Amino acid sequence: MVTFTVKVTRPASNKLLKAVSIDVAGTTNAQKTPSFGDDDTSLSQEFQLEPGDNYTITVTGPGYLRTQAQNVTVSDDGEITIALKSVWFSLHTDRDRDGKIENDDDTPAAINGLSPAAITFGVDGVGAIIPVNCNRDGNNTAIAYSDCQDDKINSDEDLLTGLSRMKIVRHSAGEAADVDANWVIKLSVEPTGAENPAEQHVRIFSKAGTDATELVSPQKGKTATLDAANINPTLVLPLEMIRFAGEDFESGTVKITLSVIQPEYAGPDTPSYTFTEQVVAAKWVANHHLHQVTKLLVTSDSFNEKFIATLETEVAKEPSGPSDLRYDILKSIQKQVLIPYLDTDKWTVAKPSADVMSPDQWMRDTIFSGYSSWPGTAGNHKSQTTFIKMHRQRELQNWVFGDLLSKDHAVYYPAAGSGDAVNSANSGGNFEVTPPVKKAGGNTYPLGRIYYGHSAKNRLGANSTLRKSRHKIDESTRSFIAAQALQYPIELDTDWLAVGHVDEMMTFLPYPGGSDNKKWKLLVASPKKAYDLMTDKRAENVIFGGAKVLQRPKWDTDHFNYTPLKLHNTVVSCTINDLLGNGNAPLLAPNGYAYTYDLLKGWNVGGVEKAIGDNIDILKNEFDLEDDDIVRVPVIFYPSDHVSGGHAYVLPSTDKVDNTKSRRNGFNIFPGRGEGFKCGALTADMPNMFVGNTQLYIPKPYGPWIDTGDEGTSFDLFEKYLKDEIAKFNGALSCNFIDDWDHYHACEGEIHCGTNEIRQPSQTDEKWWAI
Repeated sequence: MVTFTVKVTRPASNKLLKAVSIDVAGTTNAQKTPSFGDDDTSLSQEFQLEPGDNYTITVTGPGYLRTQAQNVTVSDDGEITIALKSVWFSLHTDRDRDGKIENDDDTPAAINGLSPAAITFGVDGVGAIIPVNCNRDGNNTAIAYSDCQDDKINSDEDLLTGLSRMKIVRHSAGEAADVDANWVIKLSVEPTGAENPAEQHVRIFSKAGTDATELVSPQKGKTATLDAANINPTLVLPLEMIRFAGEDFESGTVKITLSVIQPEYAGPDTPSYTFTEQVVAAKWVANHHLHQVTKLLVTSDSFNEKFIATLETEVAKEPSGPSDLRYDILKSIQKQVLIPYLDTDKWTVAKPSADVMSPDQWMRDTIFSGYSSWPGTAGNHKSQTTFIKMHRQRELQNWVFGDLLSKDHAVYYPAAGSGDAVNSANSGGNFEVTPPVKKAGGNTYPLGRIYYGHSAKNRLGANSTLRKSRHKIDESTRSFIAAQALQYPIELDTDWLAVGHVDEMMTFLPYPGGSDNKKWKLLVASPKKAYDLMTDKRAENVIFGGAKVLQRPKWDTDHFNYTPLKLHNTVVSCTINDLLGNGNAPLLAPNGYAYTYDLLKGWNVGGVEKAIGDNIDILKNEFDLEDDDIVRVPVIFYPSDHVSGGHAYVLPSTDKVDNTKSRRNGFNIFPGRGEGFKCGALTADMPNMFVGNTQLYIPKPYGPWIDTGDEGTSFDLFEKYLKDEIAKFNGALSCNFIDDWDHYHACEGEIHCGTNEIRQPSQTDEKWWAI
């Protein structure tokens, strides 16, 4: 045996690929697998061989072309030098989020590794952010389908604004050489955890052009084989996310792997080396009331022409400028639209579970306004108005998918095709957003926090199985909101409300004079405030006890005429004296009993006020909220629905408004609890308003009308109180009280329920990944 040395050299420019395999075949067969040092351009490997003159020495390695020396003579202590040629491929994404994919800046940290090791956010955050391409560029996709729900790049505009890019780069070092014809290059996707297959979440196209085909998608599968000849020197691959983070995709992340198979080195099925990039779906962010309104949305039909005309007049008061508030009348299309969703590996359509052709004025309940944004070129970013379609099946969903979904407006439906129940809690009026807030001594939430009503906590305790609540939000939408991990949701209790929406009890207003994390005030409905105002007014002068409530005043030469208002086809007009405890109320309780105004008062002040107060306490526990931050708005409620406890139900003493008294046919039971009532607004619910940029569009409450005998000085007591409170905001907001009684309030909604908007977030808020 003699010692024979094989010296292997690599090009000086290649310091990434280190492993090689040296095979010696002849009288003696041997194989060794040394590696280059980090900065070495050569290595030497000794073999103990029998002398001979017919040896074949083969050197292979990840990214190295197979190199052979044949008929090598081995005698004494000889040496041979074999120079390798290097051709290798790498995968690049916009990992540093500067909108560019540079070969150097975005080179993966290590071969056969995951880059980045974790998706992070903030100033130094890493990991490419991929848009969810859920708008509709042009008309080349089928109606109701967004761009990410078909198998093509839909236009040059789609390519430019709706897709991200990644790049495969071919590197050569040393003497120029062609790729070995046996090499196979594959691109594949995998989930980052126990989630649905990654190909259900992302689509990768073959090239940057409208004639591109799918490489990876739900239909094509998770793996594609690439032609190495097309990678010279680079191959740019557009990609889009099909889904936002959500149910069965909680992380929002996907691993994309480039695998190079060199059969001569590792066999026909094993990659010689890989590069894996971890990417994340762009987030969806809900708008809050500090974002500027640029468009107000409202349905229009013959039933609300007067309301529309008034609203249009008030909107004209908004100042013009770059964020000019434009007024849009939206006609609901009459054709029923079937909604597409992904069923494992194919697109299908969801058939509504109910008639979706009936009249529907509830714009707020149909969609949730927000945006999605992601890094763009030259340090800029791209942003897309994106509406969340709520899990609600009414006529307006035809308009959402047949008209609203467009180049300028993206639509995403988290619960499409799910088995989640459709109920009132899923509606958009049950989802709102705080402005930026901070928890005392804790976290700051610069994008605000989403809050919604959800009966996760059941107030019936041991008897919880007896309540069948409608106020459970569908799991798909809740999972979607939680998975965005930006506006951490707060669960409130709306089980005491018949409709069950958070916009019935509170809203946030801009307050420019506040501190950095308190540029807002919280408005909450308050029966106690309503009764206190009436009590004080009557105490001021007994004549005001006769002030008319729930009546439309109209000046006629030298006096007011009044039109009584109705709820459920029953006249509900009354006076301050009545509401403070005089006689019987005109409506029957939902359990069929008549009730007095005195019972109504006690139930409002002792019961409804506590239900609202309990929710304020929840908010106080979630962020820095003090009583000075709250404006209590006069609203009187009435019992709208009965809550059955069942035949065996035993009322806990803690559920009584006054434990020394009987149930009083439900009026001594806290709203929402067994054998009690759920609430509707009797006077119009002023917190259920539309918040503009400088104007507030508030439902006219028809509270006590204080008739001074003069048209100019007479006033609505509840209106005046709120207007005076808003005036303390240093003139930042003006109040516009609009009559919405007949077509909104009497149908269990208000102005906020019947409107929606597009808002323009700040540049800082759009770059959520850097916050």
